[in-house]
Amino acid sequence: MATYDDKQWILSHIQNSYVTSDDTGLCEVVVQPEAGAASVVEFPFLADSESPPQGQEDPPLHSLEIASDMDFVGHRKRSDTAQRLEILRREKKNASKVKRVAWKHTDTGVDEAELNEMFSRKAVINSSSNPVDQEKSGTASSLLSRLIQQFPQGSNNPFLEYAKFDGTTHTNVQSRRISIYPLIGENPTPTYPMVVPIVNCSQARIVDLIGLTCWLYTKENREPPLTGGVENYMLHIAEEDGQVDWDFQALRNRDLLDKFGFNVLALVEKKKAHESSQDIVVTLNVAGGAFSKITVENLDITLKEILHRTITKRKDMVRIVESGLDYHLEKDHEPGVALDPEKTLADVNCTEFAVVRDNSKRVEMPVNTTGNNMSSVEAVLYRSYKVTWLLKFGKCEACLGISGDKLEVHPLQQKVGGGLLPLRSPHPVAYNMELVVDCSRKAEKKGKMEIQLTCRGENRFKDYVFECEAKVGQEILDKCKHIFDLRSSTARKEFWRERRRYSLSMRRRPRLVNHHINEV
Repeated sequence: MATYDDKQWILSHIQNSYVTSDDTGLCEVVVQPEAGAASVVEFPFLADSESPPQGQEDPPLHSLEIASDMDFVGHRKRSDTAQRLEILRREKKNASKVKRVAWKHTDTGVDEAELNEMFSRKAVINSSSNPVDQEKSGTASSLLSRLIQQFPQGSNNPFLEYAKFDGTTHTNVQSRRISIYPLIGENPTPTYPMVVPIVNCSQARIVDLIGLTCWLYTKENREPPLTGGVENYMLHIAEEDGQVDWDFQALRNRDLLDKFGFNVLALVEKKKAHESSQDIVVTLNVAGGAFSKITVENLDITLKEILHRTITKRKDMVRIVESGLDYHLEKDHEPGVALDPEKTLADVNCTEFAVVRDNSKRVEMPVNTTGNNMSSVEAVLYRSYKVTWLLKFGKCEACLGISGDKLEVHPLQQKVGGGLLPLRSPHPVAYNMELVVDCSRKAEKKGKMEIQLTCRGENRFKDYVFECEAKVGQEILDKCKHIFDLRSSTARKEFWRERRRYSLSMRRRPRLVNHHINEV
């Protein structure tokens, strides 16, 4: 610790300390270098200082400019002597590792035994010789040499061009893993799927996935071997256990893989697919208008097995069976005659049955003479019809869509009107089926039928008139009638209430007029 009496020197030291210790440089901007050279008169508190007065020609009291010193901040440059000593030390260290031998010529010769011991002959291994002969002769051969001799042409995989889609060797590339059951050979049974990782799914097509699957199949030496190219195979949609869903067609080879989201498929030969398409389809009608279709392999299957497959597909029937009741089969055209469950399809010679509960009885319905063959299940399904929309000032082609939930009308072309009328298409119309209150036949002539659909708007009932073929019009009438019978609505009740009130008022009106005339 030191004591200083010169206050002016202390002030200059403080100023320079601020400037040198500030990393931001703000103190150097605020405190100017000339501040240290100010006279004592400008600082009243230093007037009584005991420090000697400063002359006009004396240098300023502030410290000198700070300059970097490489000898202090960095490493000092080594002298030439030190560098020379380092080189000599390194050469001496390397020289200690070298051993020098003096070669001397001698007149004494070396005998043959010593030469054979020092320079013994080695047996030359012929690479083109047979490995079996080499083993007999005691010479060793590498495993790579044996593989090259056994397979001189390499693996003959005809699907090598599809190996570029293989995702097993790609680490940082996004791939899609698809489980594929190979159903190859006679009477194939699905066991374990092949997990096929494929890359570049945005550009890969179904034929590329088939080729990649065949390449992996051949690469793994699976049995039975594949025959032919990718054109002999196709991919089908399969269940998790490998059962092929033959109701759906095979995936088209030209479609992109991203178009489908199935992760379980089956590789099937085209001839097998053709044979499977000839399987027997059994139709089973259930109460309520529903039905099921089951594909069987042959006619030797029993009716009990067919009934069991049908029950497992329907949860409502499973619950009834669990409660203690059971079902039996009847021929669809012979109600009330139960069939023996142990009989086969060949015995009954029938492929259309009815599933009946044991405590129920199926009654034969009368034949419908009106030509309405539409069932309740078909009526609620969506169906579109091409009709002509008759407007107030013209007409246009439209698509009429009807289902159990809604009714839609979409114009297909511009409105056809007179020469002075603007051509403007009508807006599409959509109604909830609860707001559709009536569907009636307005007129019929020359094979054409006009149908009037009445719908409930915001404040009133609005009519839409369409023209179509007589057969199509009858189908629309039957479809709407089934939907009206199955689903009632308050709007429909209100419409018929107002229509009944209006018809009653129209009946009474002429009577009042006649009575008034008679009275007059």
